[in-house]
Amino acid sequence: MKWGLVCNSYVKKALSAAIDVYQFLQESHDVFAEESIAKQVGSKSYSLREMNRNADIVVTVGGDGTILRALEAIEKPIFAINSGGMGFLAEVESKYAIGGLKKVIAGKYNVEERAKLKITVDGKRLPDASNEVTVQTARIAKIIYLQLFVEEELIETLGADGIIVATPTGSTSYALSAGGPIMDPAVKAMIIAPLAPFKLSARPWIVPLEKKVGVTLSPKSGESKIVIDGGSAQPVTADSEILITGSEKKAQFVRFGETFYQMVRLKLVR
Repeated sequence: MKWGLVCNSYVKKALSAAIDVYQFLQESHDVFAEESIAKQVGSKSYSLREMNRNADIVVTVGGDGTILRALEAIEKPIFAINSGGMGFLAEVESKYAIGGLKKVIAGKYNVEERAKLKITVDGKRLPDASNEVTVQTARIAKIIYLQLFVEEELIETLGADGIIVATPTGSTSYALSAGGPIMDPAVKAMIIAPLAPFKLSARPWIVPLEKKVGVTLSPKSGESKIVIDGGSAQPVTADSEILITGSEKKAQFVRFGETFYQMVRLKLVR
């Protein structure tokens, strides 16, 4: 089995755990580590795209942000080890990392597939979103004005800080804080949630994943940007054609059997 290894090197606990994982795996497996880990262990470093080509499973060590960063390029199953905060998407805490790896090596796991979103701006495809894509003001405390379409039919016109379009995975993230519902990952739908809308009637929508969601900015909107999974961002204007729909690609996670509802109870209801 060939492994990729990614970590949040800015967190000492995560980097230390990643080195332990590398040392355990490299005894009997090929390990493709990214630069921050490779420097520490004296091995060759690999990019995320190289890992995606070569690895069977990619291990992430850090928080949910590390997982989302990896998912921008990784299409292989991800075994996520939490060394960050809540770690909602992670499968094990760092103290159980080696035990979890032994279970994966023994084949005692399953792979859960989750939906991603395909985003295009003016016909150019951006990185897929595993959690959410937002169209938002680029200036704090400044409102933008936008129209929302589903399959070219207008569903909402409003002024707001922006709009979130989230996957079921993202329903427990940014969209949740904006008043969106928690969605079972098996549901083939996306959530459209306004960000601080200046309109009492503005409420979240649930739309089938195969539909096309369009976002059009009004010319009177100020500086605006589109942001994918809280990371990749670029400016957009009233002339931008923004389309969002379900992607043909999937996020894949190594799981040991704990259900989505158990994770919600353990990590959100506290």
